[in-house]
Amino acid sequence: MKRLARHVILTAGKTQEHCKTQVLHFFERTSLVSYDQVVIDEDLIISGFDNEFWKTLEQALMQNQEVLRTLVKELGETGFDKRAQLPQLEQGYPSKVLHIIAHFLDGFIGIDTIFYNLIDDSHWLPGNTSDKIKSVPERYWLFSVEGYSMTPREEVLLHM
Repeated sequence: MKRLARHVILTAGKTQEHCKTQVLHFFERTSLVSYDQVVIDEDLIISGFDNEFWKTLEQALMQNQEVLRTLVKELGETGFDKRAQLPQLEQGYPSKVLHIIAHFLDGFIGIDTIFYNLIDDSHWLPGNTSDKIKSVPERYWLFSVEGYSMTPREEVLLHM
């Protein structure tokens, strides 16, 4: 099997096990990404109480920002730079890049997602969620999740 993606998933719940179940159910139900196998790295599960929690969260958020900046740059390199150009946007690579950008902004997880906030269905961390984590850190967890695929053909389909 080939690893296609690694995600850092934020969850909330009464126990680590409850949150782990949320993560696994999410990947079973979502049609946005489809992996043959989803693996949670047990050694990288981080509680809101853990000293590494905020560092890991902020690093994953910065990686999402970098992915988004790269995608916007790639879209610009196709010649697209103004919303008035949307009706003439070339179908193919330029429209695919715009589609991925839209997913980052609307909260749909994708293979390019580094951080995913399962609480808010978002690639970001709203201030109110951040405040809740600070007030009740024992209810929040970060999970390192890897998605694997069996065949190269499935990998190509995931990138579409």
